[in-house]
Amino acid sequence: MRHIIMLLLSASLLLGWGKTGHRVIGKIAEENLSPEANEAITQLLGHTDLGRIGNWADEVKSDPQWDHSHDWHYCTVLEGHDYEGPEAGGRAVQKVIEFTKLLKKGTLGKQDQLDVFRFIVHIVGDLHQPLHVGNGTDRGGNDVKVTWFRDQTNLHRVWDSQMIDHMQYSYTEYAQQIQLGLGEVEKTVMLNADIMQFVNTSRSIHPQVYEIGDGKLSWKYIYKNRELMEDRLLKGGFHLAAILNDIYQ
Repeated sequence: MRHIIMLLLSASLLLGWGKTGHRVIGKIAEENLSPEANEAITQLLGHTDLGRIGNWADEVKSDPQWDHSHDWHYCTVLEGHDYEGPEAGGRAVQKVIEFTKLLKKGTLGKQDQLDVFRFIVHIVGDLHQPLHVGNGTDRGGNDVKVTWFRDQTNLHRVWDSQMIDHMQYSYTEYAQQIQLGLGEVEKTVMLNADIMQFVNTSRSIHPQVYEIGDGKLSWKYIYKNRELMEDRLLKGGFHLAAILNDIYQ
């Protein structure tokens, strides 16, 4: 029984962005697909609602069939290094690259295509959550105990969901809100995704993420980090669109 409890606990610690965050990223990506990608994804899914499928990869963690996928949701970049491979921990980067190649190759059956596609949508989002690019010392901030408006929590959960949920937006409202005022040049730049660049960016912003003072987090932490959080959601959506546009060009 203890083994089962620990397994469930460890799985729960690997969730990324929370449901709203993944839906925001999926919605932004959906709105920036090329016509070719839009058509191919519609043929695969029957629709292009990427917000609808963004959380599937977390949901299937309770299925023993997907036990092997638990380390696909994060990667580890040690202090003073850029990403060097899965040896430090976590296979998220490896899986995005592998699954992208598989979809480009075009030899998968329909169900395998669907599973691989849904993992790409989810993992790319995860890699924009700074604490899913971990430092190898605190389980992506899960061991950093803090309070959030006096409630006991941890830093990972604050970034996964608690800051986003505090904004009280629906995912469609938030996707719209953080795209306001974007120019075409900005969009074009963000639609050129390099996975190593956005992974290393997630790692490089750790100093700000971990600036938690006495650990009693509330309005001040939101004020300091809202813009950063929304930038990661925005770029997560555009970078996901870029990867999908490249697959289905």
